[in-house]
Amino acid sequence: MKAARPGVLAVILCSTILAMVCVACGPRAEQEQPSAAEATPPAEQPAPAQTAGPKCPPCEGDCSNYPYQPTDCWTTKHGPAKADVVESTTNLLYCKDTPFALCFFSGPPTPTGRNPRNPALPCVLRTDGEVVRGRFASCTCQAYRQASFVDINGILNLGAWQETVQTCGPDGSGCANLQNCGKDGSKCAGSNPPQEAPVCKYVRQQNPKDPTVSLMPKADLISTFSLTAMQPNYQVGVSPLPKDGNCFGRYAGCMTAPCFFKEGAEQPFHDGDPIQCECPVADGPYQVGQFKQQCDISSSDSTIYVWSAANHIGGGSLE
Repeated sequence: MKAARPGVLAVILCSTILAMVCVACGPRAEQEQPSAAEATPPAEQPAPAQTAGPKCPPCEGDCSNYPYQPTDCWTTKHGPAKADVVESTTNLLYCKDTPFALCFFSGPPTPTGRNPRNPALPCVLRTDGEVVRGRFASCTCQAYRQASFVDINGILNLGAWQETVQTCGPDGSGCANLQNCGKDGSKCAGSNPPQEAPVCKYVRQQNPKDPTVSLMPKADLISTFSLTAMQPNYQVGVSPLPKDGNCFGRYAGCMTAPCFFKEGAEQPFHDGDPIQCECPVADGPYQVGQFKQQCDISSSDSTIYVWSAANHIGGGSLE
């Protein structure tokens, strides 16, 4: 085994939608766990300015997904990988025909969206932890098998991020992306499509029994993003409205997070089947990917719910 290099939404981003990314557990997830005692800061009170962390190092030599090393560094000047920052449409890398988890509408303990039969997709700040408090949220998401997008700034596997940046450029413009492929990928369906980003193969090959081909160890699926998978049951949009500014506080950065089916779940899965994703929690400005939603999620008990969200710098439409 080669030595690890120095230094894993949704949430996910919303496009047709004016601005977001979402774009991912079960008892097998070996993650740090948070505490019940810490509440999400009120939306009307901006979070303290975040101190910049270490910039992620460039690729040196043979950079790839394995051995796994988390992206515990800042992929942009606006925040670390878990913040799911989106600076432009080229950041959203187009991955053709991938199994993935979609956490884009996860958050409240009650159903949202247009269809009254939509399931509840709660995203709970974990309170069973013994190590670091408030670091992860367990989000109920939905599994799909189709094209999806990966935010280049939200790749939680450092080697895969380095390899992808080396191939596609830091903004993703050198590979297939939302801007040059469109929200359904139809613009890249010709005989000479743009090259696919390296991260896509790791999402596509994700295997809980083989970390050498996977993006995240032990996960069944990876959380990515789609603009079409959950239509028309949900009303995509952005909350608060761009003129009103951002939400502030804790949110689940689910892009490329590891996701796990419940033991005994039917396989192969069907589109829309539930899956639990272990999403790192970011703290700062963010936007919710639905119209007319409150930044804070109310609860009738001590459970703390957070949105699966992202930070789209500048707002505006991504189509």
